[in-house]
Amino acid sequence: MKRTPKQIAALTGVVFLASLSVITLIVAIFFPDHSQLLAACITAMIGIPILIWLMLYIIGKVKEAKEE
Repeated sequence: MKRTPKQIAALTGVVFLASLSVITLIVAIFFPDHSQLLAACITAMIGIPILIWLMLYIIGKVKEAKEE
């Protein structure tokens, strides 16, 4: 089965978010004094879905432009 760019981006995002969730949990439990690392993990959990949405939006616009 051939995957579309949207499916690849979505799957990549799911993998990143799942791993970031685990990393954030580990950092919060085992390294409570590393607040900057925890903040970076939480920021990435917010930023990655936004970047994936932008990437999918741009892919859609490029496909529309090619079809015209």
